[in-house]
Amino acid sequence: MEGMPNEGKHLLLFLIICAVAFWRANLPNFTEKGVFIRASVVGDVFYEEGSYKARVKILESDIRELEGRKAFLMVFGYMREFPKEIIFDGKVKVRNNKVFIYAQARDIEGVVRDKSIRDWFIGRYEQVSSDKEMVPLGKAFLFGEPRDLLPARVQKDFLQSGLVHLLVVSGLHVGTIALVLSYMLPRFWGLKLALVGVILYSTLLVNTEPPILRATIMTALVILALLSFRRPNGLAILLFSGSAILGLYPHYLFSYSFWMSFVATAYIILAIRGLNVDNKIKTLIASLSAFTGVSPLVATFSGISPMSVIFTPLLSPVVLLYSLFGILSLITFMSFPPFVDIFNLMGRIFELSVAYLSDVSFRLYPQLSVTEAFILLSVGAFFLYVLRGFKRLVPLFAINSYLTLKAIP
Repeated sequence: MEGMPNEGKHLLLFLIICAVAFWRANLPNFTEKGVFIRASVVGDVFYEEGSYKARVKILESDIRELEGRKAFLMVFGYMREFPKEIIFDGKVKVRNNKVFIYAQARDIEGVVRDKSIRDWFIGRYEQVSSDKEMVPLGKAFLFGEPRDLLPARVQKDFLQSGLVHLLVVSGLHVGTIALVLSYMLPRFWGLKLALVGVILYSTLLVNTEPPILRATIMTALVILALLSFRRPNGLAILLFSGSAILGLYPHYLFSYSFWMSFVATAYIILAIRGLNVDNKIKTLIASLSAFTGVSPLVATFSGISPMSVIFTPLLSPVVLLYSLFGILSLITFMSFPPFVDIFNLMGRIFELSVAYLSDVSFRLYPQLSVTEAFILLSVGAFFLYVLRGFKRLVPLFAINSYLTLKAIP
């Protein structure tokens, strides 16, 4: 191990953690009746043909391995109102690590919980916003509220344009918080304030999801490296963050959001590190790298939008301003209306821009298997690591060419 590069040691650790996570989180197929469940509803609840359908996050259960996982819930019967947090005894079925829960409406009980800091901020934002139409988008962008709550038209525009990733609470938000707070005090005190701000935002104001966990751990490690006068190693930090997340939440090994966030970040780091080019070119390469990193995974269950490679950097100024005024609104506790108004205005411009871009976008459907996607991404990452300069574009174009050929009937 002494002669192994630092990145190699972190890669070995990450692979070991992945193996352990697979052993810990791989659920056998089973069916159990009368299982106690406490869960929170994620997104909309749909009622059709005498039953409710919803996605939930399991908070507590007799079967400990289910806790923290997302599940599909079906409730038979009628309820006057469907609570956001529920407890009940139901039937649990697991198939291929997907969890399905069935219950009767008469068995569902709502849970009254104390108002959290996150609830207070969301309520305050809804109260002070003069443009109520922008509130759903603002809640999704700033607090990580489910995108299912957005109007169907808006959801369709983001999906068609391939810009859904811009709504994910991740590195953009954490980076904006760190940047703003770091300039509020002299250098080292500013970095310490940024570290505290990032941790508070991630733990108190947004839901615990893989992208925000990755971004928080990486940003915290970068700040700690700067405070200790060390040069951050982006790839080593990414691998360590992945190891930490899977060590704490093994079931995220089967999460698409974990792998898309992880692989997109890895491809960006590998593609642009040591690249001495104009920032505009570097931004375009970063966009191409992120698209290439997530496309094979997306292609296992949906279509991909190649135009998002251009759309993402094109909308970057708007999204950065949207993020900036959102964070400023949070820092001022939503008590300075001009910040909230500008935040909603940028949201309006953001939404209209996405609607326009969706009209000129198109989608490809390569239809890859999960195994094929991971082999493709692993080979691509290897060549990105060993190649230098603009030669790194070769694996990016090769992967995208392969996906294009797969999409041709």
